[in-house]
Amino acid sequence: MSGATTAAYFARRAAQKERVRILYRRALKDTLNWAVHRHLFYQDASDLREKFEANKHVEDLDTIDKMIAAGEATYNKWRHPDPYIGKITIVCSMLLVL
Repeated sequence: MSGATTAAYFARRAAQKERVRILYRRALKDTLNWAVHRHLFYQDASDLREKFEANKHVEDLDTIDKMIAAGEATYNKWRHPDPYIGKITIVCSMLLVL
């Protein structure tokens, strides 16, 4: 690979890693909305982690993009309709309005 191609590859790969990280964090936080008890959350979080770890070995950039898009679509489909909003979030929102 030439220098420009290598730089483009690493830039795209870094962007994909960031998208996966954001998707995982959002899905993990949304899992808290569905699990009413901590022991249920821990099991769901473990299952979620296994799903992400199962595809860790994939190297093809186009396949990774398709998998990320499918994961984001699944997340948007199953996102909790009434998420829990903590007290800190409410206070921060009030401060931003003022």
